Amino acid sequence: MQQSKFSFHHELGGLEVLHNIDKKTDFGRHNHSGYTVALVDCGAQRFFRSGAQHLAGKHSLILINAEQVHDCKKACEGVSSYRSMYPTPELFNCLMDSNKNRAPYFSEAVMHNPALALQLNDLFTTLDSAAGLLEKQTQLVHFLDNLCQSAGRVTLADEQKSLKCRIELAKSYLLDHVFDDVSLADLAQLIHMSHFHFVRSFKAQTGLTPHAFQIQHRLNHAKSLLRHGQSISDVASHVGFYDHSHFSRHFKKNMGITPNQYRQAC
Repeated sequence: MQQSKFSFHHELGGLEVLHNIDKKTDFGRHNHSGYTVALVDCGAQRFFRSGAQHLAGKHSLILINAEQVHDCKKACEGVSSYRSMYPTPELFNCLMDSNKNRAPYFSEAVMHNPALALQLNDLFTTLDSAAGLLEKQTQLVHFLDNLCQSAGRVTLADEQKSLKCRIELAKSYLLDHVFDDVSLADLAQLIHMSHFHFVRSFKAQTGLTPHAFQIQHRLNHAKSLLRHGQSISDVASHVGFYDHSHFSRHFKKNMGITPNQYRQAC
């Protein structure tokens, strides 16, 4: 059964996302103003790019540069589906260094990289959820950064002075706003760094992404509230999770037990 789902993310620089399930109609040669970064979920897709035909099977990534002419055809029997996003060069420049043209060029049309495929799958899942702004932005930047390092010809800005002090400032800001829906732009602007450089430096110094750092401290506070007898729903809302299941999933991932098991044990 053919299905298509499209979403437009204003909060992510106008990022477009498309999910095609068993597309019957072939796309003729065309181009986009943004890059095409797609994940084949099942089946296979055949497409033209850079003067040649390419075949992308299950769990492979399709990479097409901005303005690059291409087409797209189903290349298998049975169901074939893929999810794609279209980050623009302007979005890359904004995330990496807004003062210079640092959008990448991808020479590979198809990538077989299980780690990147898993990360892109997680990103699409998050973008399709009610997750907070920081979580979506962090996952987007983290994936695009890893993609550029693996496949894109791009040079990031050099390290600047007082990196440790600036990351400490970002940590303090996150702790002061641990229950708020903080944006990646707010944090990067606070310490005068590009989004890519900030996320990478923050993780290098703390061992966590900004979002994971925020989640960890939310969970620490949640445990205190649970120990004092507050209901799980009230705790989830108080510490900034958008619903009970979102809170429970993060809690179990962090603690290995559910919030209810923790509360009963206390």
